Amino acid sequence: MLTDTDTPINMCVEIQTKCENVITTIIKKYENDEYMLRRIEKHITKYLPNILEMEFNNYEKRVNRNTFLLNEQQIFIQIFLNKNRYFFLNTNELFYEYDGTSYFIIKEDQIIHKLLSSITKEKVLMQWKYKTKANVIKQIKERSLFDSIPETNTIQHVLNVLYPSLFSCKNSVKYFLTIIGDNILKKNTNLIFLINQQMRKLLNELDYISQNAIGINGITFNFMTKYHENHSYDNCRLIKINENFSNEVWRELLKKIGLDLLCVAAHYSKRYENSDKFIENKSDEELNAYVCYLKNSNASNILDEFCNKYIIMAVSECKMEWKNIHFVWKHFLSNSNLPNVIYSNTLKNLFKEKYQYHEESDSFCGITSKHVPIYSDFIKFWETTVTTSNSETDAIFDNEIEIDEFCSLFKHWVKQNTEESLCLSNGNISEENILKILKHFFPSVEIVEDKFVLNVTCSLWNKIADINTSFNYIKENIGNENGNGHENGNDNKLALISFDDIYNHYYIFCNKNSLRFVVSKRYFEKYLYYKLSDHIVYDKFIETDWFTSS
Repeated sequence: MLTDTDTPINMCVEIQTKCENVITTIIKKYENDEYMLRRIEKHITKYLPNILEMEFNNYEKRVNRNTFLLNEQQIFIQIFLNKNRYFFLNTNELFYEYDGTSYFIIKEDQIIHKLLSSITKEKVLMQWKYKTKANVIKQIKERSLFDSIPETNTIQHVLNVLYPSLFSCKNSVKYFLTIIGDNILKKNTNLIFLINQQMRKLLNELDYISQNAIGINGITFNFMTKYHENHSYDNCRLIKINENFSNEVWRELLKKIGLDLLCVAAHYSKRYENSDKFIENKSDEELNAYVCYLKNSNASNILDEFCNKYIIMAVSECKMEWKNIHFVWKHFLSNSNLPNVIYSNTLKNLFKEKYQYHEESDSFCGITSKHVPIYSDFIKFWETTVTTSNSETDAIFDNEIEIDEFCSLFKHWVKQNTEESLCLSNGNISEENILKILKHFFPSVEIVEDKFVLNVTCSLWNKIADINTSFNYIKENIGNENGNGHENGNDNKLALISFDDIYNHYYIFCNKNSLRFVVSKRYFEKYLYYKLSDHIVYDKFIETDWFTSS
């Protein structure tokens, strides 16, 4: 083989010298043997040229054949890999196929079967069948899944699944996907993305899909539900989703589009460079301002914004307790879709720098808030009308009041007390705000599903007394209906009365007697199970003997 310093002329001279030396040595050896000298002459002059000519021709044929097959192999591989978009990941050593709509995992054996079948069908590469197979598999393993470029319909399908169900705008979806892509490709690992608890649940499902589909763990490692003081505001970004999105629905969606979502995410990360570049160059002003709120702020600026929106300067004699300020602060965070980015002690110290603090009362002088009246009124309502259930009956029957019922009770209480100038608010309060008040000021109260407050009673409404009072009316009306039917010759006398029928009669009783409040069907049935357990059959029916009992 020629080296870099060799030339054909030098090589020719060298070979000629070697050949002459060999011939000279052979002739020298047989110089006294005429027969052998004649044989040497004949081999060199007659046989050797023919042998070399044959070898040269065969060599040319092999080179031409190999060149042809190599060219055919390259064409075949190019066409095969273009028609069949196969990819590979070293993280889990799995193969993938993209059909132009969806990505899915495929076994190597399936690829090989299709590959060998295609070679057999083409026939040209039959001699190089397994050599071509090895070459194709090698090239597929060099094609990373994250180098693939999803088609528009794949991208749009992923976007349409996430918008508007999960995110309020498409740019928010693209930003979220770019973050996930950055994490897959190990970019911007210093950033912290602050989210709510609901989104954390959804991301846990995405982590699970990632681990199983692409063999990468913790692709949402930098999404956090709480801010820590060791986090620099400069590295913090905000993300919000529609909180009413179902975790079960999300889980089912990820089973269908999980791998597509991850591939689109990696594509966006490469396309936009990284999530910060996306926000900088592609997002609208509103999204940019929200995402980079902490990056563009500091604790002092955030406090100023809070005070401008929620704190009102008042006469010096006016005081606002710290617990109320802290509650209004939480209200500000909730309304602004912000995490708690200033710890309570730090916030209090900042307030002390801004306003006069009264140590004994733990309050700040000369300030108030337009949001305080509704909260202070509700707290007063709670403390004067609501008690923990402690009667003998309630010790057995778990009394409860629903949050929406508290809205009505509070409004009624405010109306009563406004006439005596005891209330400052109009009584209009949302369920969300009641939950915030209870969780902040009355943390020991037991709340289930953010809807039912357990083991409490309200002096404005004795739910159990109302139901017990309605029983006489219900017995009389259902009894009359059964009796009348029998007297008229109608044999359709009821043997059982359903809970639904009894509740309907209770509802009519409330309307006829102009009762201000009506218990929910859930509560009504719960009480029936407690009160009429001896008369209940088939889960939700009352035997007619109850209607004749005293």
